[in-house]
Amino acid sequence: MGEYARYGGTSIKIGTCEDMYYLRASQCSLVRPEKCSLDPSSEAARRLIRFRFPWPDEDHVLPGAFDKHDRSLGLWHVPIPEDVEHHSAQFTHPGYVVSLPCPEAPGDRPYTIHRNGHPGLVQLQQQAFRGGKLVIILACGGCGAAWNVPTLEEARPVIEEIRAMKGGHGPGWYEKVAQRIEEGYR
Repeated sequence: MGEYARYGGTSIKIGTCEDMYYLRASQCSLVRPEKCSLDPSSEAARRLIRFRFPWPDEDHVLPGAFDKHDRSLGLWHVPIPEDVEHHSAQFTHPGYVVSLPCPEAPGDRPYTIHRNGHPGLVQLQQQAFRGGKLVIILACGGCGAAWNVPTLEEARPVIEEIRAMKGGHGPGWYEKVAQRIEEGYR
């Protein structure tokens, strides 16, 4: 179900169900929920919803105007917690579709999976208010199963990997991402 709000007198889409794909947590006070949509500023909603991560190159983007709804940053050295409940992953080839257990889930398989253009074992996707903090939401790069990272200490491997990244974005971009993660936990 779509979630809609008013911004500057205009109706905008801010998300779908619990995912506020088109709204950062810092933008909540700028919008007013429409009838039958959740209020992203309410305490009850904040226990459930997830917000768009504040990517530095999107600082100028207004609520509801973000382009790619599922933007993320791939991480290769952050482990997936053992208790994550993976989903099946769908693979396609012209004329074929097959759903298999997530390639990143633990366990043996009678087949081999190779990576080609894979976005990363783990994806930094969103932020959410959990336990009074604005924590990061990570997802499995294979099936999309998501989890929150409840403490700054648990987020340290993510922050360190991001700080070590090079290229692909302008100067200081990765450092700003790392700083924004840390700020959420304060």
